[in-house]
Amino acid sequence: MVKGRSDGEETKRRIVGMAKQLFMGKGYSAVTMNEVCEAAAVSKGSLYHHFLSKDELFLYVLEDDAQQWKRKWESIRVTHKGIEDQLYLLADQYADDFQNPLSKALEEFARSRVISQEILERILLINEMNLQACRDVVQEGMERGEFIPGDVEQRVIIVSSMLEGLGKLYYTADQGKEQSEVRGVYREAVRLLLGGMRAAQK
Repeated sequence: MVKGRSDGEETKRRIVGMAKQLFMGKGYSAVTMNEVCEAAAVSKGSLYHHFLSKDELFLYVLEDDAQQWKRKWESIRVTHKGIEDQLYLLADQYADDFQNPLSKALEEFARSRVISQEILERILLINEMNLQACRDVVQEGMERGEFIPGDVEQRVIIVSSMLEGLGKLYYTADQGKEQSEVRGVYREAVRLLLGGMRAAQK
C-alpha cells in the first residue's frame, strides 16, 4: 500500500518535471498532453489520473516552481540578518529568475482565455509568495527602525513592482547581458530605492 502511494508520487513528480521542461521550451499553447505522456513515459490514463486537464497541469507546474523559489529565498534569508543585505539578496534572486520562461508561458496562458475566478485565485496565490518575500524584508526593516515608517503594503507593492518591472531588461536591445550585469542593474535599483526608504542614522 505504501509502495503504491510512493510509486504514484514518483510518477506525478516525473510528469511535473517533464511538463515543466516542455512549457519552458515551447510555451503553454504549443505543448500537448500527448507530448507530456511521451516525455514522462506514462499512459494517458496515468496522466489524467493526476491532472484532469492541461490547465490543471500547467497551474500545478507554476505552483511547484513558485514553491521552489520560496524555499530558495527562505534558505538565503535565514543566513543574513542585515535588512539591507536581505533586500540586495532578494534583488539577486529576482535577477536570477528574470528570464524564467514560465513567466512568459503564464502571460501567454492568461491572454489566451477568459480567466475563471478559481484560476485567478490560484495565480494570485502564486504571486503572493513573491509579495510575502518583499513583505518580510520591508516589515522587519520598519520594525527595526532601519526603514522610515510608512504603509507596509504600499511599500511591498512598490518594491515588488520595481523588481518585477526590471524584467523589461529581457525586451531591450541589450538583452544579451551577462548575468552579473543583470544583477548589477537590480542592485543599483535597490541602492536607489534604499535612498528613499533608509531611516536617518542617529
